[in-house]
Amino acid sequence: MDAIVLVGGQGTRLRPLTATRHKSLVPLLNRPAIEYLFDWLARSGIDRVVLALGQSNEDLAARYPAGRRGAIEIVPIAEKERLESGGAIRHAVRTAGIEGRFVVLNGDVYADFDFHAAFQAHVRFGADLTLALHEEDDPSQFGVAVVDAEGLVTGFVEKPPRGEAPSRLVNAGVWIFEPGLVDEIPAGAVRVEETLFPSLVARRRRVLGYRFEGHWADLGTPRRYLALSRALLGGANDIAAGASIAGDAEVAGSALGPGSAVGSCARVVDSILWEGVTVGTGAVVERSILADGVTVGEGATAVGVIAGKGASIGPGTVVPEGTSIDPGGRYDGSHG
Repeated sequence: MDAIVLVGGQGTRLRPLTATRHKSLVPLLNRPAIEYLFDWLARSGIDRVVLALGQSNEDLAARYPAGRRGAIEIVPIAEKERLESGGAIRHAVRTAGIEGRFVVLNGDVYADFDFHAAFQAHVRFGADLTLALHEEDDPSQFGVAVVDAEGLVTGFVEKPPRGEAPSRLVNAGVWIFEPGLVDEIPAGAVRVEETLFPSLVARRRRVLGYRFEGHWADLGTPRRYLALSRALLGGANDIAAGASIAGDAEVAGSALGPGSAVGSCARVVDSILWEGVTVGTGAVVERSILADGVTVGEGATAVGVIAGKGASIGPGTVVPEGTSIDPGGRYDGSHG
């Protein structure tokens, strides 16, 4: 069975982190996030993964060229123009020669559930399309599906106001397609979530809403990315080879990338440090994400901060919570 992974987006919600790195290459416990999807797809029996690449995705294409990666074959397919999810699916199916049923995944999700059970439910239901659904306590930031007692999807509500959602089941970005559906995707650059899916439901086609048990997360924003990283860490640390921590420093519930250094008496808690990050003597970093080459000066404090590649925080500076620093920018209290 083939899988299409939609990775053509620009990762704008994850900026400034994705200003210099593709969103699928953002590290989770010092591994590119997309590799967790590759591992899950391989465990799920997927034979071939088609990467639906967008424009300006050269770093991702270079990292995962055509060929085998363990149990799966990777087939990169590049767009020449912006296609959105519907156009990207159609382009990938036709270019890669996909036949039969296939699965589509958004490239900015983390999924770890029993795909075999979802597939079996799809077949038993006689579904044209199956949408994997995950229950969220607050579904207001997601597309919500309404399902009947049989599991048939009867409607959608996009980002309902908090407390007004008709259900807590959100579209998890994992979809099983029957092959004939590709011909029903409207022409041009369209989103299947806004065109094909509602059209199928309106025509009372067999769209299964499959509620799964397991771990799922959308890592499309810094807050969600940090929350997923902390959940995977479980309070432990993930220290890459080549990272260094002074003997009297404190590091807890954090991931440190290769070449990162935490100085004497510094404190790093519940944070993600990419490659080559320097935390100076006596500095404090909490609930923050620091991209490649960020420098936190001696005695500085960064709590709830997102810093892009090569940014710096001046010595002794207290950065206000929620601050975002652009790549190469400097925050010293007078300007960001």
